[in-house]
Amino acid sequence: MSERLIVCVDLDGVLNDYDGWRGADYFHPPREGAREFLKALSESGYRVVVHTTRWAPHVWDWIRLHGLETYIDTVTDQKLPAHVFVDDRAICFTGNFTDIVENIQQFRAHWEPAENK
Repeated sequence: MSERLIVCVDLDGVLNDYDGWRGADYFHPPREGAREFLKALSESGYRVVVHTTRWAPHVWDWIRLHGLETYIDTVTDQKLPAHVFVDDRAICFTGNFTDIVENIQQFRAHWEPAENK
């Protein structure tokens, strides 16, 4: 790629073993395979951006603690003009608003128990 495409990756629920909010100072451990995933993106030439609502300096502390800084270009809470977004709370728009309403109504993150629906 002549210009590196951005891949925005969510922290909670994607890169870590998030199972619900436990406070601003609590960070779940990395999800199994996260390092390999980030490495594959980085080595494929993508600019990897961690996209999160958390405070960036705290996220960088978590990234460094787990030795992931080599694969991550930046951390932001801003929506960037990315090639793709990888998020545990996203629904892909396919051009049909009726389908999207139904998907929203039935949505559950992979880490949420079905009985919370």
